[in-house]
Amino acid sequence: MTTTEIHVALTGLSGLDNPEPGLAVARALRSGWRGPLRLDGLVYDALSTGGWTPGVADCLHLIPPIAQGDDAVLQRLLTLHQRHRFDVLIPCLDLEVPVISRLSSRLARAGIRTLLPEAGDVQAISKVNLSAFCYANDVVTPRTVHVRDLSTVPLHADSFGYPLWVKGTVAGARKVYNREQAVFEAEILAAKWGGGVLLQETIEGSEHMVAAVVRSDGSCLSMISARKLGTNLRGKSVIGGVIDDPVLKRIASRLVSKLHWRGPLELEFVRAASGGQFYLIEINCRFPAWVLLSEFARANMPVALVKEMLSPGTAVRGRVRVGSMYARDVQEMAVPIAAVRELKRSGSAPVPAVRALRRRRGDLTVAVTGISAFELTQPGLGVARCLRAAPEVGRLLGLAYAPNDTGLFRSELFDRCCRIGFEHDEAKKGQGDAALFDRLVAIRKKNGLDVVIPNLDFEIGRYQRIAPELERIGIRTLLPGVAARRKLGKQGLAELIGRHQWSGFEYPETMLVKSRSDLVRAWERFGNPLILKGLVAGAVRLFSLKQALMAWMRFKAEGEAQVLAQPSVFGEEFGVGVVCDRNGRLIDAMALKKLVMCERGKTWGATPVPLLQAVADLAEMLRKVAWVGPADVEFIRDSVTEKLELIEINPRFPGWIGFSGLTGSNLPRQLVLAAMDRQPVPAGGDKALTQGAIFMRTVEEIPAAASTMAAFVNRGEIAYD
Repeated sequence: MTTTEIHVALTGLSGLDNPEPGLAVARALRSGWRGPLRLDGLVYDALSTGGWTPGVADCLHLIPPIAQGDDAVLQRLLTLHQRHRFDVLIPCLDLEVPVISRLSSRLARAGIRTLLPEAGDVQAISKVNLSAFCYANDVVTPRTVHVRDLSTVPLHADSFGYPLWVKGTVAGARKVYNREQAVFEAEILAAKWGGGVLLQETIEGSEHMVAAVVRSDGSCLSMISARKLGTNLRGKSVIGGVIDDPVLKRIASRLVSKLHWRGPLELEFVRAASGGQFYLIEINCRFPAWVLLSEFARANMPVALVKEMLSPGTAVRGRVRVGSMYARDVQEMAVPIAAVRELKRSGSAPVPAVRALRRRRGDLTVAVTGISAFELTQPGLGVARCLRAAPEVGRLLGLAYAPNDTGLFRSELFDRCCRIGFEHDEAKKGQGDAALFDRLVAIRKKNGLDVVIPNLDFEIGRYQRIAPELERIGIRTLLPGVAARRKLGKQGLAELIGRHQWSGFEYPETMLVKSRSDLVRAWERFGNPLILKGLVAGAVRLFSLKQALMAWMRFKAEGEAQVLAQPSVFGEEFGVGVVCDRNGRLIDAMALKKLVMCERGKTWGATPVPLLQAVADLAEMLRKVAWVGPADVEFIRDSVTEKLELIEINPRFPGWIGFSGLTGSNLPRQLVLAAMDRQPVPAGGDKALTQGAIFMRTVEEIPAAASTMAAFVNRGEIAYD
């Protein structure tokens, strides 16, 4: 253990739902470093949500984009070094590594240590050049072609066959199943990264990852192999575990010897289901976003890297713990607006400590569904965080569907997690309602259960249908009825708002699309870009008729025979979470202006705003349709007309609802009180806290265990208390 405080500067603290590696590197250092440690986060935007994660970075500093040139980057780093003294610098993004590598000698003269490959060695294994490297070094890799002219994508894609991967030249990958999808995804990736796209044949099999740290002499300081155990629809690893595969290790070691490498890197492989051959898919010139797994496996790679930079040749002790697992979940926080303003104003700001919510024990047992961040961050995670701070709630149960629901590994949130089915399977058999009721009866008998809060769209109707029977046995719900949901559904809203002429907001012009000819008429009527919405779920913005036809076919393949078409509305986006009592009276509401959104349009940063007129009109609308329970309302303020356009009303809490518990305006608590016919707390919560904070969400890798997943499948319940 060192007694001198070590100062580490690192980048890559953003990335939203597709996280950048810097946050995992910072967490690994914070967890594994033995001795005084200061972490300085280097960010390009004051709203880099990962940088504000409590307990990770001590201070944040704005740095210029690398597009401004090496000199601008160097001068900013040296200025910060004079003020804060950086012992080591760890760039965590692909595009940064060659830049910092070129600057490494000048940084070293100033006292800032780095351990990075030569810029030319990075270029040699870039996505564009990887096939040539593999050919020259006899490394097995999938057939890949770099397509610079997008007009030739259909020709090349057809020659590959389907499915195949379309990849950006820097980052991003999409699996496609026909030429229309290939063109659609190629246009998006090429517009984002430039330089055309890569088309790569699909190798069916298991996905494997290797992370390594290489000394300046080319010897391997540390290596860890992992397998993707759960990947979402975008191919990102959400659950993974450490493996010990001698063949994979031998291949990885041989690759490292060919690379002329220094510093961290990641190798990605697919092991073919037919024959077991390992195919090299990518080489990344930095730590992977899952590197915190090395800390869980007692082989902390970021710590090993820093030790090597400070004292080259230091031996790494300890063995990798095979079987260690991680799950990728989310963390949410309330960041003081003053801290964000300070970073914007001066270029540097300390990361404030966030007060921990006190866990209280009341007399109620509450169960929540929608407790996973596997695909999208489901609202139940935020609802659970709110209820942990509710003094009336004593025990909290998580109701899950699948063993990869990430909330299963959140023992600090739930006292128990219980399986309630396998999504739509039982409903398809016509037994969904009865099976759900029987399961809830069994859960109540074993654990007690006073209130259940469903948080997924497809569940609302099922729970509402069995609500009378649930109440008969003592389980309360607070849910909108069929008529109210129909009136405020995607089709019903246009008629309702048009009839009442609400002063606070309007609704976009809408067409129902039942056929290809309907879609063409909508395109001709609304123009470019066009919004298509599924009647059940999903929305996409399209920029050509070809894209619109492709998206319509995708909706049909997912069971949406009819969709809605609307013109795009551009402007500031807002969200309002509300709770209504059994009489349709709005108990409480919280409105946010959205500041940061991920690629799929979900909120990752927002600030509270007083939409007084809109909320008042919304309350009147909800009263007229006798709405009961929670609602997630989305608005856009049209940048031309300055009017609020009501975009959507969902019959459950919004995904950002956890913020209401962090700021004192606890909407899930209000719902529980109303469900139990108890008096609500004064509406609005702590206004000082609410108006002085920004909501931010970031990704967090948490320890997982195969035994937990097995217990969930085999016993249907996991107990943490």
